[in-house]
Amino acid sequence: MVAIKSVAAIAALSFINTAQAWYNELPSCLTPFDPFVYSGCYDNGQVGQKEALSLRTDLDSQNMTVEICVAHCKGNDYRLAGLSYYGVCYCGQTVSTALLPEDQCSFPCTGNSSETCGGDTQVNIWMDPTFPPLADQTDISEYVPVGCWTDDSSDGKALFYRQDTLESAAMTTETCLQACLAGGFPFAGTEYGGECYCGVVIGNGTDLATDASTCNMACNGNSSEICGGPARLSLYVAKDLQSLEPCGTPPESSSTITPPPTSTTPPPTSTTSSVPVCTSTSVTPSSCEYKVGKWCSNPIPEWTDKKSCLVSWSQCALQSTSCFLKAGFPAALDCFEYATWCGELDLYCLTTCAAGSCSKPSFTKKYPPKGGLPPTTSTFTSACPSTITTTTKTKTTKTTTTTAVPTSSCPVPTPTGICTQPTNKKYGYSPGHPVGGIPLPVVTCNNIKADFNSGNVFKLYSDKDSHKCPSYTRPHCPNACEDACKTQFQQCESVYTEGCKTGKFGQSYKDADAACKAQYTDCLAVNKNVKGSGHCTTWSDGCY
Repeated sequence: MVAIKSVAAIAALSFINTAQAWYNELPSCLTPFDPFVYSGCYDNGQVGQKEALSLRTDLDSQNMTVEICVAHCKGNDYRLAGLSYYGVCYCGQTVSTALLPEDQCSFPCTGNSSETCGGDTQVNIWMDPTFPPLADQTDISEYVPVGCWTDDSSDGKALFYRQDTLESAAMTTETCLQACLAGGFPFAGTEYGGECYCGVVIGNGTDLATDASTCNMACNGNSSEICGGPARLSLYVAKDLQSLEPCGTPPESSSTITPPPTSTTPPPTSTTSSVPVCTSTSVTPSSCEYKVGKWCSNPIPEWTDKKSCLVSWSQCALQSTSCFLKAGFPAALDCFEYATWCGELDLYCLTTCAAGSCSKPSFTKKYPPKGGLPPTTSTFTSACPSTITTTTKTKTTKTTTTTAVPTSSCPVPTPTGICTQPTNKKYGYSPGHPVGGIPLPVVTCNNIKADFNSGNVFKLYSDKDSHKCPSYTRPHCPNACEDACKTQFQQCESVYTEGCKTGKFGQSYKDADAACKAQYTDCLAVNKNVKGSGHCTTWSDGCY
């Protein structure tokens, strides 16, 4: 009960909606440490809503245990660890959702069925008892300045959580520190006169600036204060918000956390037998076909003709938005290459497949996906099933291929959206030519039949797994386009504008920022009264 009250206090303080930016996760903690304390079952938000904990980790959810998730959060200096939907691991400093009855968290963990890993929209949360009580930290005087730090590493940002809800034009040191304190973050920093960042650790490649005078920009909301500079961060730290026993500190308790397993069981080998022996070879498509930074694409399905090829192209194109959202800066700049790869597939379908024979292997041989993993082949031996008694030893071989899990349920939507890309001659954007080349996310028919039949006929395809994409009823079609405009704006600011700041593009940071904001305003205006009339009247509308 004490643990639940402690997390409840943390939840009460979590009123700032922090936005995760560019985060390179640290290794899990592999040394013994004081065990996390179970704190309860919490709401993890409906699809498209804010989740309970701020960081959704990159850990493999297919072999997840409580020990693996907790060790990862400990190694990354987080106060809380959470598990949802059979094995999705989260870390965070505060809980932003409500405590639920315990029986609502009932899904077994994929790596240990005796443990519980949340529910469909619920999350089990554990707390590191080595952190000082967050409820006691109520004064920003806990933060002390630690100098001017660089923020131009190719490994990512110095601090990982940009406070997007704060008004840049009114930014002050106090405003930023208060936001980071409310989120439970021990590190806070201001940059470029009007940006605020929070974090639990300082990012790799970040150093104390050799010239402190490079933090020379006055805060937009208080000209007497300094708020960093171009690629320079005015950094503050609150020791009382950090663990008193970080990873590597010997625990006082004899209990330990089991480290993640490092070995796998080899496939069984054949033995002498008086019955026939069969060898089965299973080919499983890669779960990470194309990798950009922290993001991996789902594999596109096999094809044999133009129609099935276009289905694969559609699944490829619908994942572009999630690349820009999840890859992290500066890696997200390579999402343009992924979009180009999908474009090559479209051309392949319309030319090679239209002319005759075509297949996925022939396409990937010419245009190999980058950064991902190849398909895996597993071989197993066992006694062949037979109804005939025999003493003759024979050997047969059978090869099966596991069908790739599609990006979304059948049917596959076409990547043609209902919402309109706006036009503005001053800033040079128009349909097919958005700011920075970052397209408006697709809003089209909901491809999840049960959800469609419940009335949510439209879906915003912002995640590679369409089950996690927000859906909308017909009267709320304008809301879907509004959310698409917001998503495009977020990508424009976090990828294109940041790229301009570091010289990746020819436009200045100020002009890029103005173009992104103008496009967002125009996007809201041109889609304000969209109805989606005539679209998605049946489940198969707008689909291949």
